[in-house]
Amino acid sequence: MARKMNRSRLEPEPSSVSKSPLSPEKSSQNLLEDSEEKLSAEESKDRSLPDAQSNLGLWGDGKGEDELSPEEIQMFEQENQRLVGEMNNLFDEVRQIEGKVVEISRLQEIFTEKVLQQETDIDNIHQLVVGATENIKEGNEDIREAIKNNAGFRVWILFFLVMCSFSLLFLDWYDN
Repeated sequence: MARKMNRSRLEPEPSSVSKSPLSPEKSSQNLLEDSEEKLSAEESKDRSLPDAQSNLGLWGDGKGEDELSPEEIQMFEQENQRLVGEMNNLFDEVRQIEGKVVEISRLQEIFTEKVLQQETDIDNIHQLVVGATENIKEGNEDIREAIKNNAGFRVWILFFLVMCSFSLLFLDWYDN
């Protein structure tokens, strides 16, 4: 029964049918239809009157559907204020979260830029290391060759000094 009373609050008033200026024939037809609607609405009110009277016991205070007590009004206002406060808090939290998401997005873009920059730097460093490694290999080969050449040069110098010494000894012996 309480469902029926709640549903009746949602139904439009029968007198709220919009009237538009039309031709006399149509306006007379509209008047007939309006009067028929009013009659059917009154009949339905008459039928629902016993139901509404029997439901008064459910509501407890015997007041009409649209009347609220000051306590109920105050309770609804307090609940509305509480809900508005909660919604404002949620809205503020959403704004903060949106700001944090935007900040995270901005930082992620910076991070991506830095990673890409590091990638190019790492490629440059890799090329430099490969070049340095090749230079070191070439340098080691040059040093080995220089050591070999230096050893051969020493042998020639030693051979030259020995020959010069024998030449001097031979000349000294020949002169004597």
